[in-house]
Amino acid sequence: MLYRIFGKPLYLVIRPFYIPPETMRRRMRFIGKFRVKAEDGKKFLLFNNAFHLENHIFWLGIDRYPWELMTRRIWTRLCLSADTIFDIGSNSGIYATLAKVYNSRSKVFAFEPQPNVFAVLQKNNRINGFDIRCEQLALSDTEGSLPFYNYGPDTFITENTTAGSLNRDWVTREQSSIMVDVRKLGTYLEEQGIIRIDLMKIDVETLEYEVLLGYGKYLAMHRPVLVLEIQNPDIGQKIGSLFDPGSNKFFRIDEQAGLRRVKELGTSTGSLNYLICPVEKEKLISEFIVLESSS
Repeated sequence: MLYRIFGKPLYLVIRPFYIPPETMRRRMRFIGKFRVKAEDGKKFLLFNNAFHLENHIFWLGIDRYPWELMTRRIWTRLCLSADTIFDIGSNSGIYATLAKVYNSRSKVFAFEPQPNVFAVLQKNNRINGFDIRCEQLALSDTEGSLPFYNYGPDTFITENTTAGSLNRDWVTREQSSIMVDVRKLGTYLEEQGIIRIDLMKIDVETLEYEVLLGYGKYLAMHRPVLVLEIQNPDIGQKIGSLFDPGSNKFFRIDEQAGLRRVKELGTSTGSLNYLICPVEKEKLISEFIVLESSS
């Protein structure tokens, strides 16, 4: 494992001349911070704890790494006009970090219950000198202490599967669990005196509906733009039932093309990311809409 610690100086020499293939990049990991420069000139730091996402960004750059590329472009555009931003299921904080990079005046709240991943979220906040409110919490429609499940022998120590969930049935292979604190979003807002959320990302591995239930009456009051992962049509139908179709529009995020209008959520065989937009905020995303109607 020494290459994870001492590999970075060598990789910095190699990178301008040679980008290893993906299978090799997965082995060429390291621990340490590195500078990211986007094509639009934005610069920031990311801490790599030998995690796969950060490792690919180090080698390819933030604008060449295909993972959720269009979702990230839409997110940074929406951040420009959002005062209060919530990143629920923040993982190591890439979306929360981008929110502060593109709107330094915004108030950003990031939620991640897994301790070793939460530590990296905090570190990304610290090394950039940001004021992201990092919360080691899971959000759902209940409160208390619940098991949080993940897979792999070192998942709660050194690894980051990006698949942790309160849903015991989500990933069952090599499964282990820890106890985490769970809150309702509505309760959290009341305790913190937060009066509005403008933009929210939810990626909690099949329990996005429960997060929205925990939002309670504030979902209709705040009417935020939502970017969320929806794994299947059943989850999509439940989420869709929370929104008035006459005052909200649903979009599937095509990671190559942009936003495609859909009538139903969670039916895509491609990208699992969707966007729910109140009709009065549609102008914020108009540049990304590529198809006005789709199944």
